[in-house]
Amino acid sequence: MQRSDLFSRAALAAACMFALAACKTAPVAAPVAPAPVQTSMTTPDEPSQALPPDLYKTMPIYPGARIEHVRKPKGAMREILFSVDAQMPRMVAFYKDELKKNDFHIASSLIMPARKTWSCDFHYNGRPGSIMLYPSDQDKSKMIIDLIYELPAVLDESLLEPKEDFDVEGPGEIAQQTPNPSEKEKRN
Repeated sequence: MQRSDLFSRAALAAACMFALAACKTAPVAAPVAPAPVQTSMTTPDEPSQALPPDLYKTMPIYPGARIEHVRKPKGAMREILFSVDAQMPRMVAFYKDELKKNDFHIASSLIMPARKTWSCDFHYNGRPGSIMLYPSDQDKSKMIIDLIYELPAVLDESLLEPKEDFDVEGPGEIAQQTPNPSEKEKRN
């Protein structure tokens, strides 16, 4: 055997021994992630079940509806869930009439009687919103009112043009004066 061949076999044997030694080592435990901590940031609901002040001022609420959840804003949208003991046809008629009376523009409306659901998209002063009516999962005799609306825009006053108020009314004294004679009129 040649010396290089002997050296190659010895290197191969050492590599095999190293591989076998590596297989026999104790397994390393995978790190375990800590349990998620419940904070106010992870709960989707507001601490209070009161109607938020950013809701449309003239938004009709079905009589007898109880607030179940007021969701924290998600982006520019907020969701409020109500429950009520009522029949869907009466609720649909109420919302169609009251939205129109309060200057809401209904963009689309879809009723699915077989599923006992109704959805309505609307706009109020450029702010979109939607209402969905559907039976409660827990009690099929109750209806859920799911109201989703866009939050009002908050304007940064520093970015607006300054308002200019002028105290001049009408054409003023200057307009009432006779114009100066032109150079041509002076020469003639």
